[in-house]
Amino acid sequence: MTDVRLEGLTKRFGPVVAVEAVDLAINSGEFVVLVGPSGSGKTTCLRMIAGLETVTSGSIFIGDTDVAQVHAKDRNVAMVFQSYALYPHMSVADNMGFALKIRKLPRDEIERRVREVAAILGLTQELPRRPKTLSGGQQQRVALGRAIVRDPAVFLFDEPLSNLDAKLRVAMRSELIKLHHRLDTTMIYVTHDQIEAMTMGDRIVVMHEGGIRQVGTPLEVYDDPDDAFVAGFIGSPAMNLVDGTAKSGDGAVTFQTDGLDIGLPAGHPVARGGPVTLGIRPEFLDLQATDGAIAIAGRVEAVEHLGADTIVELETAGPMLVARLARNDGVFYGSDIRLWVDPANVMAFDQDSGIRLRS
Repeated sequence: MTDVRLEGLTKRFGPVVAVEAVDLAINSGEFVVLVGPSGSGKTTCLRMIAGLETVTSGSIFIGDTDVAQVHAKDRNVAMVFQSYALYPHMSVADNMGFALKIRKLPRDEIERRVREVAAILGLTQELPRRPKTLSGGQQQRVALGRAIVRDPAVFLFDEPLSNLDAKLRVAMRSELIKLHHRLDTTMIYVTHDQIEAMTMGDRIVVMHEGGIRQVGTPLEVYDDPDDAFVAGFIGSPAMNLVDGTAKSGDGAVTFQTDGLDIGLPAGHPVARGGPVTLGIRPEFLDLQATDGAIAIAGRVEAVEHLGADTIVELETAGPMLVARLARNDGVFYGSDIRLWVDPANVMAFDQDSGIRLRS
């Protein structure tokens, strides 16, 4: 197994800074997911690790070797792309074994490796077939197999599931997690889908505007975001982020925004006063009152029944809020309801910098 370290990794395209001074340590055998919106620099980072993009400055250590200036073919990494990039005129077996053929490995060794990997991926019966006769999921597995047979030190994945339908994406996520446990190899995975990141990664790296905003386990990042961007990006539906002003007095704090006043206890981080952003996750809003909970009244503007959950858009005296409730058939468009939230589940962020305010 091999660890990966990025030190001051920077990439510029002329005057445009795509990645700026990224530092990241990935442990040997770890599954790390780089996640962020388009333009955040995650794919550029991956391509620099693979050797498909030149490095403007900084170092890329694979094991103890700085490979920033090493040719891609000599880095001992394997990359699975968003497009399957299979050779249409070759069989599945030939596609999977092509890299080994280029290395001039003996034919019997190539055939042995291809058979072993095909068995792992459930492709044994498909080995004689051509890519065009396969389903999207089968083609994706062939692309994975082509990477696995090389036995690389590091696997790199660039949004490999984005071309699959929703049901197949869920199935392939599970397959990749199982594959990681079976191979016990370092894997770096890029996606814009925060659900993929949350479900697959040992740790996730949230990127934005060419830099890293936060690194941690999925639940660490979800429960304890460092800034408003991370808080709003991780979680579905997204966190309610409301700009307003906090005023202290009489042993309590009042958060005011567009006609809506929310009372909070004096010890809440929002008590620093001034312009702040309040953050409430939709799943922390509830129809049932608990001790010390804050009430927010409003009118239902939209309802989505998802079976086990009900998603509600609530028009308050100020901003629109989204709530994720347990299934409730009695909530409907136009009804007036009151939602409750525990003050401990209300986050606060500096309105200018977005940095999390803590007690």
